[in-house]
Amino acid sequence: MDQTQRRMLGQLLPIPATQPKKKRTWMTSFFSKVSWKLRFQKWEPLKNVFFILAERARDPSARKRLMAMRGLGTIAREKPHKVRKYKKIMLDLLVHGLYDPMSCDVIQESMKSLTIILGKIQGKGLGSFFVDITLQTRTLLDDEHDSLRYSAFVLFGQLAAFAGRKWKKFFTYQVKQTQDSLLIHLKDRNPQVAKACKATFRACSPYLRQRREHSFQSGEDQRNPKLCWQLSHCHPELLQYFYANKIL
Repeated sequence: MDQTQRRMLGQLLPIPATQPKKKRTWMTSFFSKVSWKLRFQKWEPLKNVFFILAERARDPSARKRLMAMRGLGTIAREKPHKVRKYKKIMLDLLVHGLYDPMSCDVIQESMKSLTIILGKIQGKGLGSFFVDITLQTRTLLDDEHDSLRYSAFVLFGQLAAFAGRKWKKFFTYQVKQTQDSLLIHLKDRNPQVAKACKATFRACSPYLRQRREHSFQSGEDQRNPKLCWQLSHCHPELLQYFYANKIL
């Protein structure tokens, strides 16, 4: 049993926090060994881990759902060569967690794991999952919880890199709809969220280019006056970056 499987089983079999630390450690080790013998003795270990995660992802317990999302992130991070083989299953479970109706923690863990997986597969083969992830992530950019906003900006910035030709038109529209949120959170009360927002703004900048359909229009007429004004007051360095790259 390798280190990844031990970590996975430790997550899937949580021990009550009221137990003394030494006893919790012993019980975790005991359950990991028993679970290994009973569940993974005759079958491919990782395949069975996914079966367990699929059950936990839809469990009534928010803690078990959270552990399932975290477990998927662990697999993606430590077993990247397995991600492509089980990509569809992993994305389906994580998108389900992304839309969790009860727990903010489950949603955040889903976004963190999605960020890892998208990085491993470089956004390839997302299919309609790209739409589902984008729509829900966009709604979380203005969430009241700092941690959710931070994770949402990180994930949204990564989606910008993987829209490709297939989803370029769709994502361009989503970015334009998100423009106000991007401007607002450049001065977010949480410095980490503001930093993530700034990075996402840069990643989304190609989608903010104005369409030059009328060549007789001057460059000044084609600029977005609201965006230019706000950036000039809040983040002139971003405005300079946009001008230099002919985004505005």
